[in-house]
Amino acid sequence: MSVTYSQIKEVTEPGAMAAFLATHVIQPVLPAVQVKKVKTKEGRRFEAPRVLWNVYEAQLELPGGIESRALFWTKAFFRDDDCEAYRQRIEPTLSSQNGNPLDPRGHARFFPDLNLFLFLFPTDPVFPALPTVYDGGSMRPILEPTWQHLRPGASVGSATAVRVKYLPEISCIIRYEGDVGEDRPLNVFGKVQHSRRGKLTYDVMKALWDLPARASGELVLSEPLGYYPKLDLLLQSEVRGEEIEGDRGSDIFLAQCEAAGRTIGHIHSSGITAGNPHTVDVEIDRLLNRLEEFKMSSPTVYLALRDLLKQIRARADRVPPEAPVASHGDYKYNQFLYDGNHFGLIDVEYFVQAEPSFDLGKYCGHLAPSVPKDWSDTAVAAEARRIFLEAYMAVCPDYLGARFPVYEALSLATRALVVTWSQSRNWEYTAQTLIALAYERLKTRWGE
Repeated sequence: MSVTYSQIKEVTEPGAMAAFLATHVIQPVLPAVQVKKVKTKEGRRFEAPRVLWNVYEAQLELPGGIESRALFWTKAFFRDDDCEAYRQRIEPTLSSQNGNPLDPRGHARFFPDLNLFLFLFPTDPVFPALPTVYDGGSMRPILEPTWQHLRPGASVGSATAVRVKYLPEISCIIRYEGDVGEDRPLNVFGKVQHSRRGKLTYDVMKALWDLPARASGELVLSEPLGYYPKLDLLLQSEVRGEEIEGDRGSDIFLAQCEAAGRTIGHIHSSGITAGNPHTVDVEIDRLLNRLEEFKMSSPTVYLALRDLLKQIRARADRVPPEAPVASHGDYKYNQFLYDGNHFGLIDVEYFVQAEPSFDLGKYCGHLAPSVPKDWSDTAVAAEARRIFLEAYMAVCPDYLGARFPVYEALSLATRALVVTWSQSRNWEYTAQTLIALAYERLKTRWGE
């Protein structure tokens, strides 16, 4: 018998999950370990009506009062046939467990009465080598040459692996800290990606690294240090800096918009041919397919988005497509770090060949505030948009912008769907606000 959404939602709330983790996973094997608290982490994904992922961090108390934290995630299926197909696929992962839920190499369990799978990091059935990749000692033979390349003659002591970001079955970013006897370690970053995307990412980064704009300092990014297919692992140098906060009116944010405009201009004019073709139809069809998941849960948003996508497609059919260029594929302000002097680009794993307006529209679609407090929020976002586009035109003056409204509206439609997916506070109002802005952008000609 299939499991309902309400059943899964009830057991996967943080409080209920703390009790579930203690009762069914930890204490039957380690009765002296207490689960003090469980909180949610980034990574929740709901593919209605099929599957729900949740990611958590557990605060544990070990014998002697020692505190510890463990990252774990669940994947719940609503249909028995989907659940059984997944169970068979990951059977090698389930059968290889040693019974210890706090094994440094991770742990996995299946609970058939709930169609629920539970994994403690670093176990991930998509990345069987992740326990090795997350072990600094095991990785040392691979890391040693990269450290010597970055700091010739350096004597590296211990090697520590630190998890930076993890999305189950999608990707994991790890910082390898090499102790060189200084206040700051010598860092190398590793990225594990599904579907062998690391090879494409490595090839793209290598091509970008060889560009004159990178050599001149106009384009700032990591140096690719190696790709290891058996581990699904890409190694790259560190880009120093902090993430860009979303305050559209701050001097740093506006300076980032200018740097982002120049950066994407250099990428578009690079002549790099890596990446698959990515047309506007791919974007529209992807949204329409995902939209069907919310046909019953949010009829109002479903109908509004469906009608918007029809108008976007009609506009796209009337305006001739642009010649494809090397495209970042996921261009947003949060793709940069700032070190006080430079803005460094950090992610290129979604690189494709697409119309220039794809990157430009996606970036500008993410500049608009989802819930503006007053008119000034909209005004500063418009200024950020102007700065970005003018900086781009300074590098690519021949860009005509005829398809820009199509892609900016698509970006806003995507944001509306993401809001509906996450169902955060006031999500229906936020989604409708983004849809209304998408209509406005679709009808605004380039340059107006």
